[in-house]
Amino acid sequence: MTEYTLNNRFNDPFNKVKFGVSIGERNQLEEFSKVLRSGARMVEVDIASVYGLGGEQGNAADTIGKTEREAIANLAKTNDVDLSVHAPWAINFSGINPQSGKKEDGYEHLVEKEIGTALQFADDISKKMGRENMPVIFHASSDNFSDPDKNLVYTIYDQKEDKILQTQSQEIDLGIDAKSMNGSGDIKTTAEQKFKSIYGEELYSKLLAGNKNNRRLGFISEDGKVVLNPEGSFEFLKEKNLQQFNQERANLNLSLRNLEYQKVDYLSRLSAAKARSDKSELESAQTELGNIEKMIKTLKEKYAELDIEEKNVNSRFVPYDQKAPEIAAKGIVKAAMFSYNNTQSKPMILVENPMSPEMSLSNPKDTAAAVKIAREEFARELQEKKHLSLREAERISSNLIGINLDIGHINVFKSYLNPQTGQPYSDKDIVEMAKSAGDYLKRYHLNDNMGNRDSHLPLGQGNAPIKEVYDAMMDKGLDVPAIMEVFGGLGGLESGTIQSLQYMGAPLYGNLPYVSMPAYFAQPYSSIIGDFSSYSDLGLKDDFFSYNGFGELFPVVGGGYMTDKGNSRFPGAY
Repeated sequence: MTEYTLNNRFNDPFNKVKFGVSIGERNQLEEFSKVLRSGARMVEVDIASVYGLGGEQGNAADTIGKTEREAIANLAKTNDVDLSVHAPWAINFSGINPQSGKKEDGYEHLVEKEIGTALQFADDISKKMGRENMPVIFHASSDNFSDPDKNLVYTIYDQKEDKILQTQSQEIDLGIDAKSMNGSGDIKTTAEQKFKSIYGEELYSKLLAGNKNNRRLGFISEDGKVVLNPEGSFEFLKEKNLQQFNQERANLNLSLRNLEYQKVDYLSRLSAAKARSDKSELESAQTELGNIEKMIKTLKEKYAELDIEEKNVNSRFVPYDQKAPEIAAKGIVKAAMFSYNNTQSKPMILVENPMSPEMSLSNPKDTAAAVKIAREEFARELQEKKHLSLREAERISSNLIGINLDIGHINVFKSYLNPQTGQPYSDKDIVEMAKSAGDYLKRYHLNDNMGNRDSHLPLGQGNAPIKEVYDAMMDKGLDVPAIMEVFGGLGGLESGTIQSLQYMGAPLYGNLPYVSMPAYFAQPYSSIIGDFSSYSDLGLKDDFFSYNGFGELFPVVGGGYMTDKGNSRFPGAY
């Protein structure tokens, strides 16, 4: 790790390094004043958390009126402050409703409206300031459709139905009565034979005998039940789907046979009518025969479609983490096109890795994949719809779409096992994940936590490898502005800002701990217990999120609003 001395790059933290501070969605003007007193020259206006998606109080940015927008713009312009905006985290670029797991027109409309409102908010302020391309930060997703630990859940995307499927571990009861066997036979052998007789040798081999990587997806328990892990449950679901194809095929075959019998009967009637020169019967038989031929043709077409569906069943169902970047990219392109077409200042779309590994695109490599696809698709649309040259389209696309990397969000992966090592994610893993944001990186969010919740602690109060990530990015030549989101510790925003700069080695603030005890009485957002606090709710204020402590410990040392997975190394974590 770099030795931070008096000559380090944080000597001029707010200008040379461009450090800034995030202010909350309540009383932004008061918060703004506090940030200016600290010396910051970058500020992020947060409209992210409390409102959004057409709630009772309307879209998030709608709660900040024209006068307030002008006041924010005037403060920023007068004090030469670089502004950015954090859009509501409930926005889901995929357009898939997190509640239903499906694409829904109504939900997509709400998301698009919220995106537009946030961009118009940034545009209003930008026009007043006389600037362009104000960054607007959007979480890449708001769903719970990722599965960093596939031993807990396996998430699949049904490409035919445009929806999410999730499977968990399950037991298949084969109807074996272990007590009645009374030691007269091998229960597991009996269960194997029964499973094969019902579901076939192939599925047994796939689930229980170990695949080509010698990895079993299930096992037979001592009482003769088949226990499948989430991926095994998915393979079992696919098999049931194939069995349904077989049943539908059998039904089609039965219908075809009946129609063929009817066809023979009407051919016989037609022949008899011709022999008798019975014009009425002849016409009737010909009409019925024509109807039968049409029905036979329709059934054969369905049969052919069924064959194709069966052959494509593996391509129909794909792991969602493979599909998520492509789906989210479409929403990112829509946002970029709105910025380009409907605003004067062309706000920048910055996509942020979400706050929980259980959300899709939470790994920066997946966020980067979505941004890469979005840039390419947006450039193509600019060429086709705006008749721009490829070079100019790519320049605009690269300028308008990028990544805002949240290091605290990545650190929450420490509560999960790395599938490559079988161990919890380490600091080294976190640094490598951060580096995968690559050249798409345009801004950072810096905050700390204990590796199990997005608690927004001041830098140095948790276990996130902040300095290591920052140095790794600087070594790659990615010198971009950084916003501190450090309102979750004792003393709130003001205290968190100074503590964080002390941690990073800025000599301006010295080395003595700083805690602003009166902060709560000045403004709830900068309270003794910050709005996303790691220290839990002491009953001093009304918070939007419910809190949970670290295990059975007293609430004052716990909290945050994300649920950990039980792998935290913090004592007492659950």
